[in-house]
Amino acid sequence: MIKTIHGIQIEGISCCVPDTKLNNEDFKENKNRARAIKAIGIERRPVASEKICTSDLVYKSAKHILKKLNWKANDIDILIFVTQTPDYLTPATSGILQDKLKIKKSTFVLDINLGCSGYTHGLITISSLMQNLKLKKGLLAVGDVTTKLVNNKDNVSNLLFGDAGSVTALTNSGSRSRKILCNYYSDGSGYEDIIVNSHSLSGRNKISRNQFKELKDQNKNTRSNINIKLNGPNIFSFAINTIPEILKKIIKKIENVNYCFLHQANKMIQDNISIQINHSDRKIIFPSSLKNFGNTSSATVPITICSNFANKKILGNSILCGFGVGLSISTVVVNLSKTKIFKIIKL
Repeated sequence: MIKTIHGIQIEGISCCVPDTKLNNEDFKENKNRARAIKAIGIERRPVASEKICTSDLVYKSAKHILKKLNWKANDIDILIFVTQTPDYLTPATSGILQDKLKIKKSTFVLDINLGCSGYTHGLITISSLMQNLKLKKGLLAVGDVTTKLVNNKDNVSNLLFGDAGSVTALTNSGSRSRKILCNYYSDGSGYEDIIVNSHSLSGRNKISRNQFKELKDQNKNTRSNINIKLNGPNIFSFAINTIPEILKKIIKKIENVNYCFLHQANKMIQDNISIQINHSDRKIIFPSSLKNFGNTSSATVPITICSNFANKKILGNSILCGFGVGLSISTVVVNLSKTKIFKIIKL
């Protein structure tokens, strides 16, 4: 079911990536890298150094967008931070960002633990709260340093991920002519398809020396319980069988959809979905950022927007679609023609 959130406008989108890039061609740990690069469409990826955390990338992006929009930190009424790689298990990273930016103490501050569908879930959450609580200005922060969770000897994931942070600025005019349309879907039975099995003293698998022990699976991929584990076939099947049906229903109801910004999982998924959607006379453009940024988890949708449309106008309606961990999907239909898209900056 498509639901409507009134009064919300996306004013600007800013992104920040680490200055260091890893070329997949040079990644000798993956012996099949040439074939894999062609299949996943990822040639290079920004990689955070040991000292860079998620909040560092998001903080620089936040400072950038506040300056560009001429906003004051004390004008922010709500701050939501979406990440699966927080600076600490506790406290919430949103509070750390609030302090760094010197945002007022009456601001609604919240973390959301979500990855691939995090940006669109975050947009739905912050827009709904802004509408219902009549909040005027908000920042949606998303980011991940997923490369820190990857075992370089795991050929399922060692060429996929990049690191990035992004901030989206939103306003609430209260006008019913400004609206965001949204749809969401969740299948918790697939929670093990994207998982880090051990992460703390309080989790299901209490962290200990044994959790750091590296083991080979049946396909000779090496990882430990502190590394991210992906079930590639299940994720692929979920994406290509579920997402096109959701998108088709949206496109049937919404006029003037020119672009679909998908979560950048890999080229195989992106190509399959775009072919299923564009089999008729109606052609929707599916921009990509995979080649130079890889899968930046919660930040892929804004990274794709900024890498393709910095300082340009995006005409017509756009579908933003996040999918993955959970397993989960969320879509947002929005008009970005008045949104300021900023060039990606580096840390």
